[in-house]
Amino acid sequence: MTDNPLKPDPIARYRAVLESLDPRLRQAAKLRALYPLIEPQVAAGVPHAAIMEDLAAAGLPVQRNTYITTLRRWRKARRLAAEEASQANTPAVEPDTTPATKATPPPLDAIQGRPSRIQTPGDLRKIRDMRIDLDALRREGLANRAKASQDTETQHDKE
Repeated sequence: MTDNPLKPDPIARYRAVLESLDPRLRQAAKLRALYPLIEPQVAAGVPHAAIMEDLAAAGLPVQRNTYITTLRRWRKARRLAAEEASQANTPAVEPDTTPATKATPPPLDAIQGRPSRIQTPGDLRKIRDMRIDLDALRREGLANRAKASQDTETQHDKE
């Protein structure tokens, strides 16, 4: 038991959650219900082995592979749900059907997170994690083509 009376030990919290669940649920489903309690412990630096021992003491013996696989899937589902929620909160941009009437200047950098030079392994990670806005990249390419064609026309006019 912990010394803090406001926070019961993890085993008691795990048991409370497990008792509220249907006993016919699969082990992975029970683990998913416990991960909101497990995640702060992992963030605090508690070893996974200690967490699995606590789970076994609470009545849910788990193999390491089951624990790790379920944890990864749970984190991925949470991350995807957060991304979908953030995309749902941003207003949807309607495609521009009249490009001649609405000429918007292209953004300065359609690829965000691009390092100026590659000097360290961290720079390579930045390249791997770059966010590329394909619509902005297309607008930037079209603007560069238009500028290049105007430049060639002015060169032909000078001759």
